[in-house]
Amino acid sequence: MNLQNFYIQKEPAPSTDWRVYGDICDDAGNIISTFGVDGTSVNQWWVQQDYNFQYFTVNQFALVMAQQIIAGVAE
Repeated sequence: MNLQNFYIQKEPAPSTDWRVYGDICDDAGNIISTFGVDGTSVNQWWVQQDYNFQYFTVNQFALVMAQQIIAGVAE
């Protein structure tokens, strides 16, 4: 899987959302799906995912958070 024409963009304040844009391609470069003309809202997509997916992802993200917390303490 590859992403083409990919970018992310923060929604203007007061929104806390981000949008993801681009094409999702197979290894040969053929478009198999897209994030849509208007992009995909990260917040709206997230709340539609099942509990196990959210739980697994938050566990991974917690490690990134811990690294950032430690880096902030070291400064």
